Amino acid sequence: MLEADLLPGRATRAGTRRFASRFPTLSGHFRTPDGLALSSIGLGTRPGEPNGADDLLYRAAVPRALECGLNVVDTAPSYRMQTSERALGASLRRLLAEGKVARDEVYVISKGGYLTPDPDRVRTSREARRYLIETYVESGLVDPEAVVGGNHSLDPAFLRDQIGRSRSNLGLATIDLYCVQDPELHLMAKGPDEFRRLLTRVLETLEEAVAEGTIAAYGLSTWHGLLLPHTERGHLSLAECLELALDVGGADHHLRAVQLPYSVAMGEAGGLPSQFGPEGRAPVLETLRDTGTAVFASVPLMRGRAVRGLPDFVRESFPDLATDAQCALQFVRSTPGVTTVLVGMRQLHHIDENAALAGHAPADEKVIRNLFELALR
Repeated sequence: MLEADLLPGRATRAGTRRFASRFPTLSGHFRTPDGLALSSIGLGTRPGEPNGADDLLYRAAVPRALECGLNVVDTAPSYRMQTSERALGASLRRLLAEGKVARDEVYVISKGGYLTPDPDRVRTSREARRYLIETYVESGLVDPEAVVGGNHSLDPAFLRDQIGRSRSNLGLATIDLYCVQDPELHLMAKGPDEFRRLLTRVLETLEEAVAEGTIAAYGLSTWHGLLLPHTERGHLSLAECLELALDVGGADHHLRAVQLPYSVAMGEAGGLPSQFGPEGRAPVLETLRDTGTAVFASVPLMRGRAVRGLPDFVRESFPDLATDAQCALQFVRSTPGVTTVLVGMRQLHHIDENAALAGHAPADEKVIRNLFELALR
């Protein structure tokens, strides 16, 4: 998509609060990190295949999610080989054109790090490999010696290219939050000193993108990096990342969010003292609490595994909820420090079921603490 055709605007405090004001009965549903009113449940777009059937499902899912009071949407080029971004963008642009939602009311997250082929141009694995070599290596965007795991790069030129591709896929001039995807892969492969130099260049690139208006803020999207004990090689120190952001961007740096896995089946973010906070070692959520940093919890249902055989003590902790999925999501969204739980949803009945949770106030902090105590017995 041409630059001139990209829709201008971004999520704003006024816009997101306007959106929230249309749902006055949803007590505790909207949280305000950085002054933005963000829904406690967000639409994830990772599940599915890169085909027309799932494209249609996601195009229908976006308006239903917004109607239910969900104004956070999460995507990436690596989700369904760029087709999730495209389906989300097409649906959102239609809603904007019809006046059903305003651009400043919706918070769009994307991310970059994985070399991803274009399904419109490849049909076989051989064609996909050829596409990646021609598009990224032979063009000079990616140094093949710097690629980790065969498909992951944090080269600044590559990230700039990926921001542009995501903007084109979405049809949006500005991405509200752009996350660096799984940076701990490079930490494990290269060691702390080289990784620190690489991350400095990455943050410089992202601060430049903010200044150019192509993204509004940036964050870290991790899997295990923030959860590993500090003695492990792949441990990602949040304090060091924030220190680098201060060095690069000053007091007004734009490292505003983290995305990490958190669920009833994977509770390390709330219970494992993996980070260093003001009072010593603490779980990452406790470390970030009251800092204004948005926290987006991913894979809260562990692709369905978290609700298979859900322990009775979890279900009994939320007696007013109708389904195991709602109980699992209530645990996540009620944990202090979590801004939004991102749920992969493309079926309308799943959106209806999970969004119904927004009508329930978050559980008391004591309930969450008690669940951790029960889990440790």
